[in-house]
Amino acid sequence: MKKSVMSLAISLALVLPACSNWNKSTPKALDNTAMEEEIRKNLAGDHITGLSIDVNSGVVTLKGHLNSSDKQKALEDARKVNGVKSVVDEISVP
Repeated sequence: MKKSVMSLAISLALVLPACSNWNKSTPKALDNTAMEEEIRKNLAGDHITGLSIDVNSGVVTLKGHLNSSDKQKALEDARKVNGVKSVVDEISVP
């Protein structure tokens, strides 16, 4: 009896944590305007300004002039927004 109760307890301890994500859903992708706003927030957090941002069906185009380290940050800031499928890099580096 003790062995069956102990094995049941161990089984539950292993299975229950895996079940905790059943109710969670993947967040919906943002629309074009919301994606642009999120990208602008991310860029502002990195003190990057002066870029032109165009979002069309999840494809983001970044245009402007930045130094190389800011360029990489800007590309990463755009890529991490939910719903962005790809980023077109039209940022020039002096």
